[in-house]
Amino acid sequence: MRTKWTDQFVNTAKSKGLEVKILNRVRGWIETIEINGKRCYCRSMTYNKNREEYFIGVDPKKLKENGKFVCFCGGSDSTLRDIFLIPWDLFFEAINKGKAINTYKPPKEYWQYKVHLRNRNQKWVLSVQGGSNPKLNVGKWRFDVEKAIRTLN
Repeated sequence: MRTKWTDQFVNTAKSKGLEVKILNRVRGWIETIEINGKRCYCRSMTYNKNREEYFIGVDPKKLKENGKFVCFCGGSDSTLRDIFLIPWDLFFEAINKGKAINTYKPPKEYWQYKVHLRNRNQKWVLSVQGGSNPKLNVGKWRFDVEKAIRTLN
């Protein structure tokens, strides 16, 4: 089973005194939280050392929601290492320029935006498959766990 990095982050944030409410889980994974009154869309991601990237799929239905941050929690091995706190509007504006694809084999359907967060020469870039392949510099929103908690406090 993959590591639930978001659960680790939420537990750490609670232990540091932040008020965290889990608003929604999908198949056991945290998907939406409210942290110190800020609504966040959350995803766990595991770092691919060979490709120097994180990868996630985002459901197009999320475009209809609102919040403060997109909170991506990433790690490798047994270590939670990166928290991305990307402003909600900027993230969803970027993925909306991509193209959602069916990630299941027909006749089943499950549409997602394929999103990559890549480390390119120490610059973190978010890109979305399809469409105009938008890129968003996300390095300024990348934090270690302690700094992310201070930022949300």
